[in-house]
Amino acid sequence: MLEYCEFCELNEDVLRECGGFSCKDKDITEFFTKEYADYAYQLLGKSYCFVEPDKHRIVGAFTVANSSIRADLLPNSRRNRLNRNIPNEKRRPQYPAVLVGQLAVSDGYMGQRVGDETLDAIKSWFIEPLNKTGCRYIVVDALNNPKIFDFYQRNGFKFLFSTEEEEWTFLHGRRTAEEQSAMQPMHTRLMYFDLILLRLSLIHISEPTRPL
Repeated sequence: MLEYCEFCELNEDVLRECGGFSCKDKDITEFFTKEYADYAYQLLGKSYCFVEPDKHRIVGAFTVANSSIRADLLPNSRRNRLNRNIPNEKRRPQYPAVLVGQLAVSDGYMGQRVGDETLDAIKSWFIEPLNKTGCRYIVVDALNNPKIFDFYQRNGFKFLFSTEEEEWTFLHGRRTAEEQSAMQPMHTRLMYFDLILLRLSLIHISEPTRPL
C-alpha cells in the first residue's frame, strides 16, 4: 500500500478531492467526514489517511492520540507480563503509549490487507528516529467482536486484561452478585502492542550474518 499511496493528514481539501470517505461502519464514516476536525481542534487526536493518487480515493484512515498504560493499577499477573521486556531499572508506574482511536478501510478496498498495512505503518512511525516523543506501546479499544479480535491478534496485539470481568473491575469497580448475573458483554476490550518487539526484530534483521 505504501508503494502506491500518499500519506497525508486528513482535512477538508483531501476529502473534497477524493469525493469524501465511506466505510461499512456508519459511525466511523461520520467521524472521518465530519467529527475528525473538531477532535483535532480540541487537541484530542489527529487523523491521517492513505490516498491512491491515480483514482483520487482514500484507501484507509486512522486517528491517533497520546495515551498511557497504568501498570501500577493492573493485576499482578498482567503487570508482570507487561514488565517482562522492560529492564528492572526502567520499570515505571505507567508507560507512554499511543491510542489508535479510529481505524477504517474504505469501501472497495476490503480484503486487500489495507488494515494490516496501516497498522504496520503506525508501528513503524512510532519507532523511527524522527519520532519526537517516547512511545512504548500502541493501544486500541477494540470492538468486542471475534473478527476484530482476530485482526488485532494477527498483527501482534494482546489483551491488556485476561478476562472481561477483570477489565470491568479495573474500569468500573467490582460488581454486586446481582450485577454480575445480569452482566452484558463489554462493548470494547483494551489491547496493546509492545513496540520494543518490533525494534528488536528490525535490529536482528539488520545485523550481518557472522561466518561459521
